[in-house]
Amino acid sequence: MRYTTALFDLDGTLLDFLTAEKQGFFKAFEKLGIPCNEAIYERYSAINDSLWKAFERKEISKEIIGTKRYELLFDEYGIEADFKLCGETYKAMLAESGILYDGAIELCERLKSKGIMLYAVTNGTQYIQESRMKISGLDKVFIRTFVSEEIGYQKPDKEYFDFVFANIEEKDKTKILIIGDSPTSDIKGGINAGIDTCYFSDKPNPSINPTYITNSYDEIEKIITT
Repeated sequence: MRYTTALFDLDGTLLDFLTAEKQGFFKAFEKLGIPCNEAIYERYSAINDSLWKAFERKEISKEIIGTKRYELLFDEYGIEADFKLCGETYKAMLAESGILYDGAIELCERLKSKGIMLYAVTNGTQYIQESRMKISGLDKVFIRTFVSEEIGYQKPDKEYFDFVFANIEEKDKTKILIIGDSPTSDIKGGINAGIDTCYFSDKPNPSINPTYITNSYDEIEKIITT
């Protein structure tokens, strides 16, 4: 086989984070009695995305994101609510959601049956990701999940990948492939770490040069096993 080991990103690659995020957002606002609509949610998404990119650039800590996104949103819309409580309520709602993309668990099960060693690599919050993996069944197909919160470093940090390499069986980097949807964390991180990369997307990104580009699980399986 071309690869013995696959490092899978979770959100946006196997787990449908956008759907889970939206559901969790509306559920949290409803539970707390905060008015909400599509425009507010879209603005939240933009603020959240900008904060996560700042986190990847090490401009802010991940702990700040959980409340700062609501503080900024509430200030902008003049919403009078406890942004810290909203952040915690949203996280609780998100932890209850393990929405898989169609075919995701089947892909992992087929790869596992063929002897491929599967690991999850994520910048998410540990208890949330562990809960979502259990709900989705992904916890049964991965040997280990490497969460940035546990490691102390995040993708694309070299230290994050050094920790991963030190704790997986395969030591030959030519036999390891990372699959993910983020050009800045998954693909940049994989390239900097010296392993092949598979950009899970339906279109090229001029800022990166991954080894492979595909949004097909069947194609990913062929890439790994052929």
